[in-house]
Amino acid sequence: MDVGDMYQIPLEIEMLEEGNFHTILHGSLDGVNMRIVLDTGASHSCIDSEIALTFFPDLALEDTEGVNAGIGGNNFEVRVGDFSNFFLGDFKQPLLEKLAIVDMSHINVAYKMLKKEPIQMILGNDFLIEHKAIINYENKILFLQ
Repeated sequence: MDVGDMYQIPLEIEMLEEGNFHTILHGSLDGVNMRIVLDTGASHSCIDSEIALTFFPDLALEDTEGVNAGIGGNNFEVRVGDFSNFFLGDFKQPLLEKLAIVDMSHINVAYKMLKKEPIQMILGNDFLIEHKAIINYENKILFLQ
């Protein structure tokens, strides 16, 4: 695959503690700026419920079925919604369907303790696979198709 034909989105590698890093992106969702963790271990992309309810109060939410596991433990409530106009640099996706809406307050409490800015979104494998992502850590670039 020729990366020259792909969108190039700058990454930040943020050290949380010695030997502990998060990969950070900056984007926007329907005009709301987002600080985003790129998480190759996350099955699904998600947005913080506080952000979703504050900036998108009229959003139609849908409950999901099944057991959810991940950032919130082993069995936590996840709702989904459709969001429009997602931007990462020059990359635009007109519609993010069924974006998971989860409580990320515990993550942001940890970020605050580490004197880091809060995050509003996690970009997971659903998005990365769909857009044939290539992560170049050396040059700090995310390539998307």
